[in-house]
Amino acid sequence: MSVLLRSGLGPLCAVARAAIPFIWRGKYFSSGNEPAENPVTPMLRHLMYKIKSTGPITVAEYMKEVLTNPAKGYYVYRDMLGEKGDFITSPEISQIFGELLGIWFISEWMATGKSTALQLVELGPGRGTLVGDILRVFTQLGSVLKNCDISVHLVEVSQKLSEIQALTLTKEKVPLERNAGSPVYMKGVTKSGIPISWYRDLHDVPKGNYLYVD
Repeated sequence: MSVLLRSGLGPLCAVARAAIPFIWRGKYFSSGNEPAENPVTPMLRHLMYKIKSTGPITVAEYMKEVLTNPAKGYYVYRDMLGEKGDFITSPEISQIFGELLGIWFISEWMATGKSTALQLVELGPGRGTLVGDILRVFTQLGSVLKNCDISVHLVEVSQKLSEIQALTLTKEKVPLERNAGSPVYMKGVTKSGIPISWYRDLHDVPKGNYLYVD
């Protein structure tokens, strides 16, 4: 059997050379001695130093570093949404998505007994577009929610995005309260008069009747 395989190897390699373009073979079947095509990025360098210093890291640690590292994290200092960004989300395309969620939230609130307090919590609110659409429904159905104390709580690690959210959601004439050292690092009032707060960690959101948006 081994003799047959060796004897057929030449024709097989000839077929492979004809079928696989030279550039593709060079890229994916390189010997490993070629110079790297891409330079080492600051984040890659950071991860290399971290692993050398502390040993292997979990997938969760890796994702936390690349997304929310205070100095180099993907989400920290830039707006990655929209035409000039890297991706788009449903709320940025149409307000219908958020408004349907708003109606569903009110339906669930009614089905669970119409509590006197309702906390809308969003994890990673982007530009604040989704919360804005939900609050529009809350305003339009204000007669249903008139006896409910509503508040908005945004969990956001990005300073850049939190500023964009504030511009989208709050009243311009009501200054934001800022306290970088506090679990609630920013507070304000929405355009419809609802209290809104920003946190870096979900555990800092006060206990209550939550409606979660993720």
